Amino acid sequence: MSARMVAIISALAVISLASATEKKQQGRYLATPLKGDYYVYGGTLSEMLPPSAKDRKVSFMVNGPLAKDLFNQIGPDTKHACSVDASYHERRKGDLVCILDEDGYSCYLGLDVTTGKSTYGLIC
Repeated sequence: MSARMVAIISALAVISLASATEKKQQGRYLATPLKGDYYVYGGTLSEMLPPSAKDRKVSFMVNGPLAKDLFNQIGPDTKHACSVDASYHERRKGDLVCILDEDGYSCYLGLDVTTGKSTYGLIC
């Protein structure tokens, strides 16, 4: 094999390797990555304590396209919102709370890890 052929094959290998690393990592099935954050705590949202084996909760916050989609699906604005500002819109369904304000869309949900039941993920 000539040196020219080796150079061409090497270049093709490098290009295909580079394009493979540029592809987005595929999530499970057709899942879309989430944007947001979470924190783990014990006690209540208003009086957080360090989490323990018998008292551990997680508060999740998502924003971006998922939050906008959830906000639009869960119904009209609540009459008992955390703010009266005209640019603040709050919607609730069970323990799910979604907000539209000057920062955009965000949704909150809590999980009591010890029971597996949902709970509120934010307080006013």
